[in-house]
Amino acid sequence: MVMSEQMQDLEKIMRQAIEEAKTSLKEGNSGFGALIVKGRDVISKAHDTDKTSGDPTRHAEIDAIRSAAADLGGDLTECLLISTHEPCPMCSTAILWSGISEVAYGYSISDAINQGFRRVDISVREIFYRAGKKVMVHDNVLHDACGLLYNRSVRDCIDQLRDTDEKKLKRLARDLTEKRLKWFAKNCSSVAGSDEKVLDAAYRIFLKKLGISQDQAKIASRDGQSLVLQSSNFCPTLEACNILDLDTRYICRHLTESPTTALLRQVHPKLRFSRNYDKIRPYCSYCEEMIILDA
Repeated sequence: MVMSEQMQDLEKIMRQAIEEAKTSLKEGNSGFGALIVKGRDVISKAHDTDKTSGDPTRHAEIDAIRSAAADLGGDLTECLLISTHEPCPMCSTAILWSGISEVAYGYSISDAINQGFRRVDISVREIFYRAGKKVMVHDNVLHDACGLLYNRSVRDCIDQLRDTDEKKLKRLARDLTEKRLKWFAKNCSSVAGSDEKVLDAAYRIFLKKLGISQDQAKIASRDGQSLVLQSSNFCPTLEACNILDLDTRYICRHLTESPTTALLRQVHPKLRFSRNYDKIRPYCSYCEEMIILDA
């Protein structure tokens, strides 16, 4: 199916809103971005600053409306507001009062509630309907890309990695090692046997801990002492690094390599985990990872 010109335009604008949301997350806010467009002109763009400003009304949509109203003399008729997240009741009401005639968003209130986020469970359509106001609504614009901004596991990684340095990464790696060793003690048993069986056992533990399938971390090659994997599984650390503009080659080397080695050494003391940092996402379509049994 050929994408309509309107949807292409909405997706192009939404990408700008996503960049605003990323700026919000970098600053320590909640990750919302919004733009107001009239015709083909971007009138305003904003992201939420409620946490850093101490003002709970500083939502992305509210700030975008205020800025556009100042530019257009208070009349936002024939304007489109596009937001990474469905507007909350406060923002939806502000949209009504402003005269905005069209709204588009990526991630819905119901999506967020299903992920465990606290939201007021009233849709933007319901508020417009109750107000008796006809406002055109487009939902699910770049839904998956917007959804990454609100994914729980990605959010946890963002909170960990924001303003990180080598000292903090070392502490996070120690914490991760402790968690993985506790997980192994609870969920796995020791393995004995030939080198080949040890490598296969280590591979199974690796998959089980990450909760992924063999297709998501395919064995690209193997010999008696190593397995080379091509991993393409969903990775919260990768997504967090993309949002925070962090280099996965640095973060993953310091954060996850030694904890994964510690986990695998519960299978055999001479096992270790390594990566080819010339082949790691997002610089490559997969992460080349190795499980090695040292001689």
